[in-house]
Amino acid sequence: MNRTIRALTAALSLGITVYALTGAVAPSQVQAAAAVRTENKALADSINGAQADARAGRFADALAKAKIADGIQGKTADLTRAVHQMIVSYAISAKDYASALAMVDRMIAANEGNRTELLGQGFAISLQANNQAKAQAYADQMGNNRTPQIRLVIASGYAKAKKYREAIEEVQPLLGAGQPREDLLLFLQATYNEMNDAVKRRDALEQLVLFYGKPQYWHDLLQLARNERGLNDEQQLDIARLRLAVGDMKTDIDYSELAQLALVAGYPGEAKTVLDKATTAKVLAGERAGRLVKMTNDRVTADTANQATMQQKSATDPNAGVKLGLILWTYGKNAEAEAAIRAAMAKGKLADPEGAKVALGHALLSGGKRPEAVTTFNSVARNSKQANVARLWSIYARRSAGA
Repeated sequence: MNRTIRALTAALSLGITVYALTGAVAPSQVQAAAAVRTENKALADSINGAQADARAGRFADALAKAKIADGIQGKTADLTRAVHQMIVSYAISAKDYASALAMVDRMIAANEGNRTELLGQGFAISLQANNQAKAQAYADQMGNNRTPQIRLVIASGYAKAKKYREAIEEVQPLLGAGQPREDLLLFLQATYNEMNDAVKRRDALEQLVLFYGKPQYWHDLLQLARNERGLNDEQQLDIARLRLAVGDMKTDIDYSELAQLALVAGYPGEAKTVLDKATTAKVLAGERAGRLVKMTNDRVTADTANQATMQQKSATDPNAGVKLGLILWTYGKNAEAEAAIRAAMAKGKLADPEGAKVALGHALLSGGKRPEAVTTFNSVARNSKQANVARLWSIYARRSAGA
């Protein structure tokens, strides 16, 4: 099962469809087996035996036992349907696609379940079996009567067959205005990952973070950002800052690397804050960490003189003004930081005007001016080297405002 299907499975909740596609055993099947233990021992033994074989990975044996259960008379309609689901599921896992499709066709003919879902299921299995004619027959029967879930199932079948263009086209109607479905975004980012399309995968991850904000989505997005080529020290530091802000830092190495990046960039106050958080999180220990803490404290002591020098330079050098603003920001002096950066930007002739916007966005966001921060981050030119970092911070600012 490739990553595309795994991502879809994690996101969808389609009952019979997903269970059949993944070869999993539906909870209802377990309940059904328990319900018949005392009523029909042969039936219960067949069902329980099939499930035991499936758990052990013996899917051909599981399929054979499920077929025996199917042939035993006296089952309720619900139990019959559960057994049929088992047959489809185990047949797929055993790669016996003919048996899977035969059962799907039986269920369609008997009006057993949602017809559209069953057609979508048959379509996906046909693609998995590389049976193009059968897949087309199911597609023709569905026509345009496709729910979002069915479109995703169909698209996953295309992706499984490495027909990525067709997979993306199938879900295009779901990409309307408003908040996109989480399962759709998961499918898109997984599919673009299979296609080695880093840009579009990042776009899907950004939307997952923006609209759903789960820690794993942040981790994946920031890992992608960290792997970009050509990042300078400030950009690497900005990504690491986001990791800290969203709780993506877990180890002493994570915290130590951020502290060292801050020291290299000239922000000892920030390095001290990071190390204090690492100490609170009880992840900082050892002689190496002790040396880093001492170095940081020494730099903080000397930083007062550095700020005074930077203050003098900023009178004539706008780049020094931006740097001063960032230093002040790392000490929590947000109003002073904003003023210093705005004054520097007003002078013009900056070496990195887009970087100055990112710096201003930081001061505004930490100062509680979220809408202004978002506007500032969004104003960074899309073709600049700062664009990706600014977009990440814009998403964070919007998520924070929503929270």
